Amino acid sequence: MAAAPTAESVRGALVRYRVMAFVVGTTLLLFCVVIILKYVTKTIESDSVVAIAHGWLFMIYVLLGLDLGFRMRWSLGRLLLMTASGMVPFLSFYAEHKVTGWVRDELGTPSTAAPAQPAGS
Repeated sequence: MAAAPTAESVRGALVRYRVMAFVVGTTLLLFCVVIILKYVTKTIESDSVVAIAHGWLFMIYVLLGLDLGFRMRWSLGRLLLMTASGMVPFLSFYAEHKVTGWVRDELGTPSTAAPAQPAGS
């Protein structure tokens, strides 16, 4: 049986997931803006560059989410929620926040550093 995940074994995967959640969320919002400009204001003709970029970045996001989820030994349902959040505007930002909390809760790592106590207190 495999050992339980440790902070050291998950730290890199979490950082990669968090970065890609931000990147994918940003490109998805940019894609939404481009779609509005294309179909509503008709100020641009093509959305293919942003669409292709988001598609490739989304695939990387899914792989990094699965990597993190497998390292944490999460359920299939949680993995699906993590990866699907890259398809809904703003949801990847929220998912990144929740996933970070889940990791910290399960590994027992503090979410913020505790303030230092003055000497002699």
